Amino acid sequence: MAYALALPCLAEPDFIAPPIITYTITSPELANHKLRVEAEFPAEAFEGAERTLALPVWTPGSYKVRDYSKSISEMELLDSPGARLEKTAKNRWTVQGDLPVNRPVRVAYTVYGHELTVRTNFFSPELSLIVGAATFLTPAPIDGDDMTVYLVKFPELKSPISSGLERRQDAPYPTFAAESYDELVDSPLLFGDITEHPFQAGGVPHSLVQAGDKRYWKTEESVRDAAKVVESVQKFWGQTPYQDYHFLNLITETRGGLEHLNSSVLMTSRFATDDREKYIEWLALVCHEHFHAWNVKRLRPKALGPFDYEKEVLTPSLWVAEGVTSYYDDLLVRRAGLSTRAEYLKALSGQLNTLANTPGRRQRPLTEASLDTWIRLYQPTDNSLNDDVSYYNKGAVVAWLLDTEIRRQTNGSKNLDDVMREAYRQFSGSGFEEAEFRALAEKVSGLKLGAFFQKALDSTDELDFEPALKYWGLEWKPEDEKVARQPYLGLNTNANDPRLVEAVLAGGPAAKAGLSPGDELLAIEEVRVPPAGPGGLLKYLKAGQSAKVLVSRQGRVQEKLVTLEAQPAPKRTLRVKEGAGAHPGRLDDWLGPEVPSSTTKKGST
Repeated sequence: MAYALALPCLAEPDFIAPPIITYTITSPELANHKLRVEAEFPAEAFEGAERTLALPVWTPGSYKVRDYSKSISEMELLDSPGARLEKTAKNRWTVQGDLPVNRPVRVAYTVYGHELTVRTNFFSPELSLIVGAATFLTPAPIDGDDMTVYLVKFPELKSPISSGLERRQDAPYPTFAAESYDELVDSPLLFGDITEHPFQAGGVPHSLVQAGDKRYWKTEESVRDAAKVVESVQKFWGQTPYQDYHFLNLITETRGGLEHLNSSVLMTSRFATDDREKYIEWLALVCHEHFHAWNVKRLRPKALGPFDYEKEVLTPSLWVAEGVTSYYDDLLVRRAGLSTRAEYLKALSGQLNTLANTPGRRQRPLTEASLDTWIRLYQPTDNSLNDDVSYYNKGAVVAWLLDTEIRRQTNGSKNLDDVMREAYRQFSGSGFEEAEFRALAEKVSGLKLGAFFQKALDSTDELDFEPALKYWGLEWKPEDEKVARQPYLGLNTNANDPRLVEAVLAGGPAAKAGLSPGDELLAIEEVRVPPAGPGGLLKYLKAGQSAKVLVSRQGRVQEKLVTLEAQPAPKRTLRVKEGAGAHPGRLDDWLGPEVPSSTTKKGST
């Protein structure tokens, strides 16, 4: 297994056995989304006479204080008639009263879980996902890199269970072990109606674990393609840091992914394998979370380990952790031969289009967006589009430009791949500061990149795509010239109700006319807005024209006069130039050789 537990049967004179903390999990109210946990903490697990237990307020990889303790109830101290538990902080409980210092602390508590995301507990008879940070109390202050063994036992469990944790084969019922609290928290457990599909990649065992509605999912094809993605990632890094790996694939009509030490949680649609575009997105998600096994779980900003589980940890370098990963997820799917060149360029076009239509790129530098992730990215407002930028999105674009700049200035002899591999060799385990990563990029490439980093990361200056387009021989043109010439209102509408205004773009026509998020669009120029939204009416109008827009705001009907404008950033697509200006050799080196579309699509749609 990934983390072998080695406890000698007979202790040598100079060997002190580590404390063993045990969690016993039962599910008498699983149908009501509750698990019962009994935990035993030996006396030596506490630093001093005070015995306080704590629960993390956030989980690694998802940078928001989530206050998991809000789902803990029925907390009680067991076998201690002269003592009690007193809550001393939002996420802490302290033993009060008469409990001998050499006695273990035994507690029981109920955990409620009914939020189906990759970062929260969800318990049901059909599918249960246990997130460690939201479930396992531990002695305070929390020391993630402690010298403690953690055992998680399921004495009543009848269904299959899967986790990246080591499974103890000598136990009479499912029992998992972790050698540190970090490992325990970073290894979710999944049980219920699940099936495991093992496969080998790079000589290492992996497993695609299917949960949810599997009836429409093409498992054989997805296992085969997941193996190709894994091999593409392994080839990129040149080494594999784990002994096994588990993809926990929840087919639940939700979206998301979260990386862990030797596992990841994925969420997808039951129909993803029947939709070519969605299937490529799923493969990119597999690649993204697996790439994190190197970039983030081992190669990481120093602030991201050892963790402080009880407060925010700040770093300006999430553009490396997430942005660089977001650049390589689609790219390594392409290099694996699972998508066509055109499909990859479409995915990269999506990143460029998203950035071009985010006014917040002009307000917040990328490094500041990283520092502010705790209060912005995971807590968006209806003005976030105007005031913030995603380090996933802009970070991916910056990674593409950095990769291109290194290749361009070194005549293709160096690239970002080289930088990341060397960063892994130098910083894996120890972590890096922002300045150290930038210095390493200059050292590996032999280039002066200070001006590039200052503009791309530390300022809100517009990024210049032209040198990269020229180097690769690419065109960046509107997808549809006719659509590009249509006027726009300067607002985004709700995906489920396209007549409901979700965001108003700063400086756009709607903002100038006083439209607001929450407005319901009723009519434009006395024509009712159709259920599909205002786009069908706008194509009959012209930029510069004043249009009467009827809206309902908090139940009151109002009319706004909007002066329509041309779209400042129409949707564009990257295409390879034909003839003069094309650079097929460079594209092959970057994207891998092109393969016939019939090969990439076989068995995947």
